[in-house]
Amino acid sequence: MNEKELLARIGLSENECGVYLALLRLGPLSAYEIAQKTGIYRPHVYDKIETLAKKGLVSHVQKGKKKIFSAAPPSKIMDYLKEQEEDVKKDIELLEANMNQLNSLHNISKEDTNVQVLIGVEGLKLRLKDTYETPHKENLISGLDDAKYNEALPIFMPQYFKMLKERGIKERVITNKKKGVFMFDNEVTTYRFLDTKEMNPVNTIIYGNKVAFIIWGTPITTIIIENERLAQTYREHFEYLWNAADKKLK
Repeated sequence: MNEKELLARIGLSENECGVYLALLRLGPLSAYEIAQKTGIYRPHVYDKIETLAKKGLVSHVQKGKKKIFSAAPPSKIMDYLKEQEEDVKKDIELLEANMNQLNSLHNISKEDTNVQVLIGVEGLKLRLKDTYETPHKENLISGLDDAKYNEALPIFMPQYFKMLKERGIKERVITNKKKGVFMFDNEVTTYRFLDTKEMNPVNTIIYGNKVAFIIWGTPITTIIIENERLAQTYREHFEYLWNAADKKLK
């Protein structure tokens, strides 16, 4: 197996292999020189330098008006693979933690079900807007503490609570029983508290005939399932937890 085949096996594209190997063999080069040596179109050279830099395999120095690029030592490839391995482990743990929710999607009737997957902070904002645009009277929320929302949407959250108040929608929130847990100060939300080990780690919101799951990864992933039977099942479970939760943070 030659060097290019080896790098391709660990996930580098053909042009990434060409750029990295040129720098490794020839030493520091400008983008123009890399293009000349490899035959890769110069705009593509810049693209691949950027992706290699994100992987920690290429760095640069500024010399006058030129950027000169260098290959990181091959040992950095091992560091990159170890980071990938750690990310895969985290993804597996995340999948295992959410397997019950995924299985519930498989078991519910498809004819009366609508599923949306929203990505990123804007997707989270769309979910919050859907909360006050869906006809209902109360949001039932459990999972991670509200600091996540405050960090992601510090400007939007006060507007969200204003819209809930205007539309007569209340919230009941079951959050973590721990010192310094973040809570929003507003007129629509009532909190109760459970030990972390007693709670599902996935942020779950029940409203109307919908259940939303927020996975606080990178990026944030929001799954909204519209199904009356599923919403009722989660609503009943929420009421069980609500009755077991502490009214005050001790």
